[in-house]
Order: sequence, then C-alpha cells, then structure tokens
Amino acid sequence: MKEEAEATVRTAKAVLQELVVVVSLVRTLTDSFGSASDLYRKLKQKSRSRSNIREEPERRDGDSFRSRRGSHTGYYHGRRPQVRWSHSGKDDYSNSDDELICTSSVQVKAEYDRGYRKLGEPFARGDLITQNQLQSQIIQLQQTLLNIHQDLLLSTYVSPSSSHSHLARLIQTTRTARAASIIALDMQYQRMLPRIPPKSPELLIPGAFPLPLRGHHENSHATGRRRSRIRKKRNSSSSSSSCSDPPNFIERPEPVPKPTPRPHGNKLFCVYARDLQHKPRLPLIDNFKDGGDNMCQYCHSYIATRPGKAWEIIKDRDKKFDKHTHTLSRAFLVKTRFVIKSHRESGGFACVLCARLNKSDTACRSIGELIHHLWEEHTSDELEEEEDIVEC
Repeated sequence: MKEEAEATVRTAKAVLQELVVVVSLVRTLTDSFGSASDLYRKLKQKSRSRSNIREEPERRDGDSFRSRRGSHTGYYHGRRPQVRWSHSGKDDYSNSDDELICTSSVQVKAEYDRGYRKLGEPFARGDLITQNQLQSQIIQLQQTLLNIHQDLLLSTYVSPSSSHSHLARLIQTTRTARAASIIALDMQYQRMLPRIPPKSPELLIPGAFPLPLRGHHENSHATGRRRSRIRKKRNSSSSSSSCSDPPNFIERPEPVPKPTPRPHGNKLFCVYARDLQHKPRLPLIDNFKDGGDNMCQYCHSYIATRPGKAWEIIKDRDKKFDKHTHTLSRAFLVKTRFVIKSHRESGGFACVLCARLNKSDTACRSIGELIHHLWEEHTSDELEEEEDIVEC
C-alpha cells in the first residue's frame, strides 16, 4: 500500500508539473492585469470624487467673495479676475498611465502569440527559466493587489495621500510585471530558435597537398593555355622554315593581369556586430549568456551587459484630441542584443539606426551615451522599426 501511495504521489506531481506551462502562466498573468485595471479605475474614481468634494466649498467661497466685490462700485467696477485656478494636481494621471494599465494584458498576449505562431507547442510548454520568471511576476503583482485591497477594506477613511500612494504603487508594479514578462517571453523565443549550423571546412586527405587558391588555379590554367599556343606556333614556324627562311618573330607572352583589390570593409562596427545586424535570427554567443565573460570573441572588447537586461526609453508625443493637445508617452525596451550589435572593434559603440537611416554616423563612448542618443535623436517610429527594440 505504501509503495502504491508513493507512486500515486509521484504521478500527481508529474501531472502538476505538466500543467504549469507557459500558456497557463500567461493566462493567469493576463487575468491579473485585468484585476489591476479594475482596481486602477476604482482608485481613480475615488480620487476624482474626493477632489470634487474639496472643490465644492472653494467654489461657494469664491462665489460669495465675487458677490461681495460686485456690491461695491467705483474702483472694482468692470474688473475681471485674470488668474485661472486649476485643481488638477497629483490625483490626475496622464493618458499614458491609463494606456499602461489597460494595454498590459494585450501586449503580453501579443508577445506570446508571436512566439507560438513561429514555434508552436514547444513555445507553449516553455522551459523552466521562463516558467520561474513568469511565476515571480504573477506573485508580485497579485501580492500588490492583495495589499491594496486589504488597505481599502480595513481603513474607514482613505486620505488623498494614501490613495495617491496606492495608485503609484499599482502603476509601478504593473509596469515592472509587463516589461519583465515581455522580456522573458522574448528570451525564450530566442533560446528556442533553431540554430544555424556552421559551414564545415573542406576535409583534406591525410598526406595530401593543400588545395590551391582559386585565383592561382585559374591563372595557372590561363598560363598553360598561352604556353600551348606559343609551342604550336613555334612548331608551325619550324616546319615552314625548311621551304623558306622568313625572319623569326618572337611572340612575347601576355602579361598576367593583377587581381583586383578587394574593397575595404566597414570599420565602424566589429565583425561580430555586423553579423548580428545582417542576421536577425543569429543568437548571441555563449560569452554573453549566463556564466559568460561578456567578451567579444572577435575583437576581445568587454561589454558591460547581462542576460535579460534591458534599458527603458520613454518618448513623449503631443497629439490633438477635440482641439486639445495631450501628451502621450510610449515606452520602449532596448534589448541586450541591440547593445552588443552596436559595439565597435576599437572600443565604444556606434548607433545602428544612424548607420542605417542617416548620412552621418554617431559614435558613443558608453552604453549610457548610446541609450541617451536613442532617446534624444530618434523618433518613436524609428525605434518601432528596430527588431531588437520592443515597445512595452
């Protein structure tokens, strides 16, 4: 009986491990984002109602003050107040926060669908690394939601400062969970891509001579053909000399043409960086993975990155809605692969977008300068077209 029970427990554990797959974790994560969106609307509605309550006595006081001023004549006659008071303070949040909360579920689901369309069931099952990362984000997000709900239930009166604190904590936790989940799914996609096998060199038989160069082989054939033509002409001239003795003309061999020089390569980037630029599906070498030394195997440059690291860029853009201009923010994550494919052989970095889109190149001494250049000099549309920069 004991052995049967232990076997049953092991079977149940195996079934549970099979159920904890990436697709189920993504579904749980999107449900948590939905709960965060509902809580965000609830907190924001309470914040607006309190601000309206505070504005009502102020408005009554202002009306009574204006009525007292209107009763006087003379100096105050016909004057109008020149200052407009706006009560939109910390309780009002921009449209970017609304977009962050409401679109987190859609963006994580879109990243999952991209990998599933390409890789199918293996991507849906995932690996242990992605499962642990998604579980960690689910736990943190649900813990934040639970703490805020407990504060709202146990507190008889929620002050404006505490309401603002709840909103800020919810926005920050949602932003972190969304960015980390998108990066985790993208890293799993990179790990599961089929690796391109390297080209095997030509095998030589032991003891055989090395293969001749292609240019040397063609030149030797051309030289042999010219020598055979000269030999035939000499034989024909020697046979005809028995009848008559014309002057002997010595035919000089044609000069061997010099090989055309190869054009100089682009020295702006390292050789490995150019390979990453021209081959979007080429994975990173083991030096830039867990346990690696972060050294380029071609130019031996050290790049201060780590696996899964990303840099966030927030671009603001003014957009008109009903004759009113609002500032919309878009957040982008610069992945480690973009930084590695931007390094130079002589040290430092160069902007890949400038090399591709502009007439002049931009060199940066550090990763911070490169990220600052992307934020300051390039538009949201240019960042969106880069495959190693994702919008979050």
